[in-house]
Amino acid sequence: MVCSVDRRLHNRALADLDIEVVRLTNKDQIVAGRLEDISESGMCLILPSELVADEIVRLEAADCTLFGHVVHCTWQPNAFRTGIEVERVLLGNTDLADLLRVALQDTMPWATLSTR
Repeated sequence: MVCSVDRRLHNRALADLDIEVVRLTNKDQIVAGRLEDISESGMCLILPSELVADEIVRLEAADCTLFGHVVHCTWQPNAFRTGIEVERVLLGNTDLADLLRVALQDTMPWATLSTR
């Protein structure tokens, strides 16, 4: 019998959104990926390249900008599963930004949400 233990501290809201990660230590490097889920503790991204733990990043999704840092990055078949702890969110004015605002308010009530 195989037993799986879920070590997650918080429930996750599934997401499926294109996202760009700007590595702030090297502003020329942008990594395109997918937002997989959001929880109270942060976001999970699926990326084609590895990010370093504690690296500070800027995330661009639709007309929204999020700032945070990498908490983990592990290889899965064909991609890196990357956890980002979000510190600040700048929301745009589109319908997609409104959906992201609702998801963030529900999953990260402590996060600083600002409108551009």
